[in-house]
Amino acid sequence: MIGLMRAATFEALTLLAMFCVAMPLKYLADVPQLVSAMGPIHGCAFMICLWFTIRSWAEGLIDGRGAARLFVGAFIPFGGLINKRWLHQKMKENNVLRSH
Repeated sequence: MIGLMRAATFEALTLLAMFCVAMPLKYLADVPQLVSAMGPIHGCAFMICLWFTIRSWAEGLIDGRGAARLFVGAFIPFGGLINKRWLHQKMKENNVLRSH
């Protein structure tokens, strides 16, 4: 589940980089090269996150509702970061993390 949390975080950060940095530079400063570079990076991060989500669902670490939550959150800016907090709580419930 730690891999899923890391994948969701990385996907969220690449989505934010696209929306907050690359796309404004493309349309406001006429610099499309950053979108061309970030697009494939974000696409790869999304596919990895999707793979970890499906794998975690298949292993029974999350239920169908949690898998849907992660999938929808991948399309919403800051959704992945909110899901990271949810996954962290889920890991505590399953005693995957030690309490501080």
